[in-house]
This record gives sequence, C-alpha cells and structure tokens, in this order.
Amino acid sequence: MINKVVPELPKVLSIAGSDPSGGAGLQADLKVMAQLGVYGAAAVTALTRQTSEGVQDIYTLDSNWVLTQITEVLYDLRPQVIKTGMLQSPLILQGLAKIWRDYQAVEKEAVLVVDPVLHSGTGVSLLDKGGLKAFREELLPYTTVLTPNVPEAEAFTGMQIKSTEDMEKAARLLLDCGVQWVLIKGGHFQQDRGEIVDILYSSEQIYDFPGERVPAQDPHGTGCTLASALASYLALSYSVPESTARAIKWVRQSIANAIYVGKGRPVVCQQSLQ
Repeated sequence: MINKVVPELPKVLSIAGSDPSGGAGLQADLKVMAQLGVYGAAAVTALTRQTSEGVQDIYTLDSNWVLTQITEVLYDLRPQVIKTGMLQSPLILQGLAKIWRDYQAVEKEAVLVVDPVLHSGTGVSLLDKGGLKAFREELLPYTTVLTPNVPEAEAFTGMQIKSTEDMEKAARLLLDCGVQWVLIKGGHFQQDRGEIVDILYSSEQIYDFPGERVPAQDPHGTGCTLASALASYLALSYSVPESTARAIKWVRQSIANAIYVGKGRPVVCQQSLQ
C-alpha cells in the first residue's frame, strides 16, 4: 500500500501549554478536535504542574526550541487553522507573529484563532511581563478571530466592562489593533443574572449569542474548549459567524454536562451534540 497525504483533511494546529490534568491546554484542545472530526496537532509552549485544583508551577521552555517546533509541524502538516492558547513569553509571541506572516503568504486561506490566555482559572499569571504589549503590537494585527473573556478584554483595552455597551467599545478598540473578528465571552459578566451573552464583532457586523447561565457550574477549560471548537468549525469550512454559533452551542452543552474528575473544579465534558 502506498501512503499518501489527504489534502482535504481538515486540520488544526494548537499552540498552547500542557495541562497534565487534561482539563485545559493542549490536552483539552485535542479532545475537542477529535470530537468534531478534525485532525488536531499540538505544539507545546510551556509545561505546567497542574491538577483540577489549579496550577502549581510552570516550567518555561526555550523560546527558540518552541518556535522551531511550531515551524516544523506547520510546514509539514499545512493546517487550515492555527489556534493559540498559553503563549507565556514576549519572545514566543514575537516569533510566532513572524512565523504566521510567512505561513499566510504561502497558505493564503489559513486563519488564526487567538485565545489570549492571561491567567489560569484560579488566578495564576500565565503571561510574562511585556506579554500584553507583544500581543497588541505583534500578534493582534494578524489575528482572524480573538476570543477574550471580559477580564482579558479589560486588560487589553485598559477599560472597565460593566455593560454590553462597554463590550462593544472594547471590541472596537481591539478591532482597531487589526483583529478581523472579536468574540467577547460574557461568562465573567453579570454573574448574578440567570443569562449569559457572548458577542461577536467585526468592523461591520455584530452577532449576539444569548443563553441561560448554568447554575453552580464553574468548570475548568471553558476558554480552551470554545476556541478549539471555533477553530475546528473553521477548518470544516464554516464562516466565522456560523463557526462561532456552532462552537458556542457545543460548549454550552458541554458546560451543562461538566464532570468532576478530581478533587478540584469540574471539567468541561467534551461530547458531541446529538
């Protein structure tokens, strides 16, 4: 039998940190992609000592090693979509931006989904000093879809977000950085209310995705899961708005089915929709 590459195979490369508990990071990303019928590849940016109770420590990898790893797998697999999570250092951010520019010059239809992971769910910083500046100046100008939660959007824009009007103002500031689409996730917003709204913005369009808040659930891995689902649907050739709608629907069901696997927070149950 002659082995051959299947050119139409939908592929996503996740560039993120490793979570040995499996609830977030590369491990969660690959589970999502497998569930949605996409070939998932992974390039690791940092190693964490992490359980369902939180992050205990981070082992920093050499930035040149990380960037070489990304370049090699990128040009070997030629994925349609790159999804980023924890990038940790300004050097990795700067190097990745150049790698992406060069890759997009060759693969003109490729898209970049950036989940700007700044802190763990328990508040541990996952981005080194100077990282926000590197994000804004190096990576955001080339980002197809940015998926910040409210605290991340506040960190990028320097403004407080207390209403959906504020969400739109923050999105406009991020679009001014060069981002094509901004999905601001409302899970951290108005937590005393029984509803939640995620809002997708472009320079010309706004899409609201309201839904019911799942009571008493604060699962680990929601941001990774949503960004990976969005990236997967993009690899399956859906538009950004349709990919977003499908990803949000999938993730909300996964949150409702969150499970306890250890002593700490529950994890998103990454199961396909029936």
